[in-house]
Amino acid sequence: MSVHILKRKTIPGEGGNDPVPRVSVIVPVLNEAPHIARCLDGLLAQDYPAHALEILVVDGGSDDGTLDIVRAYARRTSQVHLLRNPARNAAVALNVGLHQSQGDIVIRVDGHTFVAPDYVRQCVYYLLSSDADAVGGVLRPIGDTPTGEVIAAVMAHPLGGGPAPFRHARHPMWVDTVYLGAWRRETLLSLGGFDPRLEANEDYELFYRLRRAGGRILCHPDIRSQTVVRATFAALWRQYLRYGRGKAHMLCIHPWSLRLRQLPAPALVASVVFLGGLGIFWPSALWGVAGVLFLYALVTGIVAGVLARRLGWRRWGRIWWTFWVMHWGWGIGFWWGWISCRRIPT
Repeated sequence: MSVHILKRKTIPGEGGNDPVPRVSVIVPVLNEAPHIARCLDGLLAQDYPAHALEILVVDGGSDDGTLDIVRAYARRTSQVHLLRNPARNAAVALNVGLHQSQGDIVIRVDGHTFVAPDYVRQCVYYLLSSDADAVGGVLRPIGDTPTGEVIAAVMAHPLGGGPAPFRHARHPMWVDTVYLGAWRRETLLSLGGFDPRLEANEDYELFYRLRRAGGRILCHPDIRSQTVVRATFAALWRQYLRYGRGKAHMLCIHPWSLRLRQLPAPALVASVVFLGGLGIFWPSALWGVAGVLFLYALVTGIVAGVLARRLGWRRWGRIWWTFWVMHWGWGIGFWWGWISCRRIPT
């Protein structure tokens, strides 16, 4: 589908008598001490007019020094404000920021995300000069440890992070979701904000409601940022368990939001468990388990070899293992979340 974009890159009101749109950047954080300073430095270095840009950091109870860092920035500049999130939940944090925001436009940025100097300008420009109701960029993962570098490389591959357009788009396109996101504040308020029942997938769930209401979502590679991935396999495993649970909980609320690209990991787990259980009564079914695992190991091993040519052959084992952690964590988390769907408040 073609996307009509105006060629002019000047923000409406800039250089004239009308004020430029006010922007509120909401940054939900929880224990982001290693990255929050660089995140805030990037936001404060934006080429967008400083008087029209506020940064709302919403903390969910950090105990690693994040609060001290943010307070130091808040003392230094009136652009930065520290808010408290009563729950350790990104959706609640985003809603707190939304209701405290003063901007005409709301942009989400995570505490481990580093944005380009023109990030805010690009978000505002494409939101106002296209037919989009929400805009965002492409997810570009980076690692700050040797293991993190491996995880980032796997996450950037379609077999790892998945084939969603917001992970790989090279041209502007209409999509079902984007990384982070920017909206008119009135749009978010009309949708009722983010769903606080979800521990993950709150962004996709909101985009789903936006699309059901007739909204359009634009992914544009000019909106540039980098996000730091988990530094260890244990942290990655916990993250993907949470992602899988969040997806299942969202499907309990919106079953028709399911996409085919979200099925392989749950199907992998289900096939192994089903055939393994069947093998208790019919031992020949265990050959099916062996076949599924062999095929999975073969495919992920081959792709790991492709990535190892770039990252170094000594990293092949860790690359291969990353696929297993992500896929099995997401798949197990999905079924865990599906079983616990009844606990979701109505």
